[in-house]
Amino acid sequence: MYGKIIINTLLIFALVAMEKSLLPNLPWGISYLSLILTALIFILVLNGLDLALWWALGAGFLLDILSFTPFGAFIIILTIIILTANFLLNNFFTNRSLYSFFALTVFAIFSYELFLNFVNYFYKLVLGDNSEVLKLDLNFFIFELKLLIFNLISVFIIFYIFSFISRRLKPVFLIRK
Repeated sequence: MYGKIIINTLLIFALVAMEKSLLPNLPWGISYLSLILTALIFILVLNGLDLALWWALGAGFLLDILSFTPFGAFIIILTIIILTANFLLNNFFTNRSLYSFFALTVFAIFSYELFLNFVNYFYKLVLGDNSEVLKLDLNFFIFELKLLIFNLISVFIIFYIFSFISRRLKPVFLIRK
């Protein structure tokens, strides 16, 4: 049991370190990847809610330490995303198909960006910094589209790697007969 805790803790540290230090400096759109959200979705689907919540708390804690947002913002955001994604997974998605992963990833990315932008906006508003306005212009939506595209490509690749390694995932495609 202690071995699993240590391994999960080290993996969370490695994932947060890669997301905060390595990925922003990589070219070709790799900097748009959100490894933490992708990992949380895969952990939720493959291992269940308990482990996904522990990962969300651990990653949220480390992200809170490394950011200038109010402490606890990332913990709350990631926990809400995992709980809502679990609700969607249990009540709306019937299998572990590629479509389910795509839908959960789209939900997680949009929720994360929306919550994080609003937390940052209201935090600056409370501090009295009125110069920073929440801008929902074309550049914002282009950035979000790039973020979504590169993360869906990464989910596609990771899904097929897991489906070849394990038989727990099935790429389900509906074919009309």
